[in-house]
Amino acid sequence: MTSLTRAPQTSPVTPPTGRAVHGHRRARLTPYGLIGPAVIAFAAVLGYPMVRLIWLSLQAFGPRSLFTGEAPFVGFDNFARVLGDSDFWFTLLRTLIVSVACVAGLMVIGFLLASLLLQVSSWARAMLSVCLVLVWAMPMVSATMIWRWLFEPQYGVLNWVITQLQVFGDFSAHDWFSSPSQALFLIIALIVWKGLPFVALTLYAAMGQIPGDLYEAAGLDGAGRWSVARHVTMPILGPVLAVLVLLEVIWSVNSFTPIWVLTQGGPDGGTTTLGVYSYLEAFTRNDYSGGAAIAIITVVLLAVLSLLYVRRLFAQDEAIG
Repeated sequence: MTSLTRAPQTSPVTPPTGRAVHGHRRARLTPYGLIGPAVIAFAAVLGYPMVRLIWLSLQAFGPRSLFTGEAPFVGFDNFARVLGDSDFWFTLLRTLIVSVACVAGLMVIGFLLASLLLQVSSWARAMLSVCLVLVWAMPMVSATMIWRWLFEPQYGVLNWVITQLQVFGDFSAHDWFSSPSQALFLIIALIVWKGLPFVALTLYAAMGQIPGDLYEAAGLDGAGRWSVARHVTMPILGPVLAVLVLLEVIWSVNSFTPIWVLTQGGPDGGTTTLGVYSYLEAFTRNDYSGGAAIAIITVVLLAVLSLLYVRRLFAQDEAIG
C-alpha cells in the first residue's frame, strides 16, 4: 500500500485592509493628539517669553535701550561676565545650601506628618488636614508678612515668648534679620512651613495605598518600625518621593517672594539666592541683559539637574525590573 503524504495546509496571509491600517494609525497618533493642546498652550505661554529672555541675554540692553530701542548684539559676553563674577558663585553656593536644607526638612517632616495622619483618629486627622490645607491656601505674601511680624524685634511674638521662658536670656529687642545666618534660617523655615502641606498630604495619600498585608507580614517576621519603614514603606514610596524631591528642588531654587519680602537679599547680600540675584541685577543695577543671563543659567542648571535625576530614576527602574 502506498501512503500519500499530503503537504500541510497553510492559510494565506490576509493583507490588512485599509480600515485596519487607518485604525492602527489612528491609535498610534491618539496620544499625540491628546497631549497636543497642552504642548501648544505650554509653547504659547512659556515659549515666547523664554525666546525673548534668551535673546535679551545676548544683547547689551541697559537703561538707554529703554528709550532708544537699540541693544547691540554681544553674544555670550553677558554670560562670561556673570560667570567671572565671584558674587555669582557665592550666590550659587548659598542657593544650593538653601535648597538642600529645604528639601531635607520637607521630606523628613512631611514623612513624619503623613505617618501621624495614618495613626491618629478620624477627627484628629480631619483637623490636621484642614490646618495643612489652610497653610497651603494662604498667599505667600500674606504668610511672609505674618512670619515677619512673628520675628519683629520690638513687638514680635517669638521674642516675647523666648524672653518669658527665661532660658535664653532677654530677647525683647533681638533683631533676627540683622544676622545673615539667622535671617537665612528664618527663610528656610518659612519655605519649609509653606511647602509642608503639599508634601505631607501627597505622602499621606501614597502611604494610604500601601497594602496592610505587607505590614502584617513584616510584623510577623519581627521587623521593628525602622525596619518596616526602610524595607516596606520607602521602596514603595520611591517614585512619589522622587517626584516630590525634584519639584521641591525646583521650587526652592526659584523661591523669590519669601526672601524679597523678609530681607530683600540682605543683610549685605547674605540671603541672596539666584532668583533674587537676577532681579537685583536687572532692576536695581539696571543691567537687564545680565539679569537675563543669570535667569538663563538658573534654568539650564535646573534642566540639567532634572534630566540627570530622571535618567537615574529610569536606570534604577530598569535594574529593578
